[in-house]
Amino acid sequence: MVNAGMSPQSKNGLAHSMNGRVLWLAFDRPRASNAIDATLAQEFADSLAHAGQDNSVGAVVFTGNGGKVFSAGIDVKNPNNLDHESLSAYRRNAVSACLAAIVNFDKPLLAAVNGPAIGLGSMLAFLADRVIASESASFSLPEIEIGIPTFLGISILARAAGTSIARELVLTGRRMDAREAWQRNLVAVVSSAEELAGAAQTSAEALAAKSGVTYALNKRWLSRGLSEELAAANAQSISVQPQLAAEKRLQASHNLSKGHK
Repeated sequence: MVNAGMSPQSKNGLAHSMNGRVLWLAFDRPRASNAIDATLAQEFADSLAHAGQDNSVGAVVFTGNGGKVFSAGIDVKNPNNLDHESLSAYRRNAVSACLAAIVNFDKPLLAAVNGPAIGLGSMLAFLADRVIASESASFSLPEIEIGIPTFLGISILARAAGTSIARELVLTGRRMDAREAWQRNLVAVVSSAEELAGAAQTSAEALAAKSGVTYALNKRWLSRGLSEELAAANAQSISVQPQLAAEKRLQASHNLSKGHK
């Protein structure tokens, strides 16, 4: 999804376009439901870092291309047949690159959520300064369904909406629609799909008109301690890998024994 009048250029799975002083970044892997792999994660991080230093950029909006999905989260494919530990490290590095880029971005940053935001997709949206969602948007942290703990997701969602909703979504893996997210103050505006880009552009322009220095100082204070909290969550993810690997081996052994009966 791109705003009218823009000519986006895609690089490494991320489309870039300018509309006035607003930079639009769109996850551009529609055939993969805009899942984020290491290449896209690094491009996203680099683009935010560059935008932070570019005086022509007053605000950034990120969204998903293809019209159906904002982002399916981290790409769970394993084309190189990595072992469990290596694959987990690959995923953590991709996730950390995206999250750190957002936490360190001082200018206005908005998420225009045009469809399901799954896993990492939800984490990125909830770290934005403002979330504009279409009526078809939804949010979920379903990692528990594939046996992956989401300490980062818990930290981000608990900060955004409180421990109660974090507990509910993380432990059940259920999907929260746009209206519920709005009711829980996770979304600022819910619009039709046709009006989403315009609503996000207008909101971004309004925030970009604020004092840049004051805006940055406020953001840094609001985010105090967040980098350390996310680092602790990442360290916890590393520390539990032996337990997860052991569970997978046990499950594989159980399935093998069942197959021999």
